[in-house]
Amino acid sequence: MENQVILRVVCPHCHRSLMDHEVKIKGLPSVRLNIRTENNKKGKLHLCSAYECFEHQKDIPIEDNEIVEMCCPHCHKEILTKEICQVCGAPMAEMALEGGGFIRICSRKGCFNHFLSKEESDRKVTSR
Repeated sequence: MENQVILRVVCPHCHRSLMDHEVKIKGLPSVRLNIRTENNKKGKLHLCSAYECFEHQKDIPIEDNEIVEMCCPHCHKEILTKEICQVCGAPMAEMALEGGGFIRICSRKGCFNHFLSKEESDRKVTSR
């Protein structure tokens, strides 16, 4: 994993870590989110924490092209933004980076649009 960017993310609302050290993908701690499908099925999603790695694990089935609501496993607030994916039109989900900045990922299964910014998000972050 030389020259690979490893992400450490926190909830943009409660600022608690989204890193799961028990569930590893590619030998790295995963990013854990609660999810809800369009059919109202609830489950957990674990994303690879290496930037540009699209491997993931989920405990419920998600249909191709389905938009998934993503929430913090701690405060349960939704992390979808008002920003729309420029590729498919689905809402983008945002996670804050430890140390500043953010990553946004598309909420539609099968769309791999994402971007990383070291700038602070224009989204208002509230703390508890």
